[in-house]
Amino acid sequence: MKRTELIVLLIVSILCWLPAQAQFGGLFNKAKEKVENKGKKNKGNIDFYFLDKHRGYYDSQNRIIVFDDTYQEGELTGQRVTFTIMENGTVIRNDGKRVGELLDNGVVNCHDCAPYLTTEITGDVVMDGEVIGHVDNITGVVSMEGFTIANVKGIDKQIAAYIIFGIIHDKERIAYILPKYKEERKRVDEEKKNAQRAQNLSGKNVQEWTIEKNGNRGFVDANGVVYNWAHKKIGQLPKGSGDIKDADGNKIGSIDIMGVIFDRNGRELATVRGGSISLPGSNATVAEVRAAGRIDTMQGPKTLGYCDARPYVWAVAIIFCDFFRF
Repeated sequence: MKRTELIVLLIVSILCWLPAQAQFGGLFNKAKEKVENKGKKNKGNIDFYFLDKHRGYYDSQNRIIVFDDTYQEGELTGQRVTFTIMENGTVIRNDGKRVGELLDNGVVNCHDCAPYLTTEITGDVVMDGEVIGHVDNITGVVSMEGFTIANVKGIDKQIAAYIIFGIIHDKERIAYILPKYKEERKRVDEEKKNAQRAQNLSGKNVQEWTIEKNGNRGFVDANGVVYNWAHKKIGQLPKGSGDIKDADGNKIGSIDIMGVIFDRNGRELATVRGGSISLPGSNATVAEVRAAGRIDTMQGPKTLGYCDARPYVWAVAIIFCDFFRF
């Protein structure tokens, strides 16, 4: 039976699209047979997220990348879009097309480009001689210019780089968004420098930690003073137990000696033990403060924001409880 042309309609995220892979030619029945049961999840499946949205999973036992997106036309209408990595590194889409290649030296070939990108031992993703991103093989965080764009924890960094920068993104899209991330990184770094200059001019030598949430920036210092991106005071956290206050000194919450956080009316919001966060009436951990002050929910997972402050309860009050509306 004559094979019809297939069109993969894509779910567009804030900064992404899912372009159709370029056809290298040929039909691979073996790959098609291998993914017949791709929809049946097993214990080897690893979920991946892009911009905090679930985009699919990687079947590590069968080396199959399974997207949430489905075919909208053609013979595979309604079926999920999958990519099978063969033993020799060839990547076959489930419509039978050879669409890529993963080599032993970290090189990924796709979109009619060889090499398309290279994943270094450090986790850096290099394209045309420029570092365009990074895959942390421990935390699973994928970033561009230091800003988290995806989470692929448990997936090999070369495969993760192919998923994020070869399937979800392509060169055209990367060329468009990378300068924007560079500009934002420059702005954030300049803000930090200005804050440090202001601190030096004031004669103070107080440690500060950066706050990052929902694209907003700020700071909190070792005295518990919370600032916005312009380094204007917007609140105060207590040293030990005490009240959480706004910029005018009004009580907006409190923290007790056991690490329990309350709202202005005394209603319990969360408890912090070490870096673990639990909700009232339960000891189950719903979120954690991880390396570099990243606060992740346990389900998803979803990164809520960053604040590497000490004590941890300060970071939780700022990011998890959102007292200062970052």
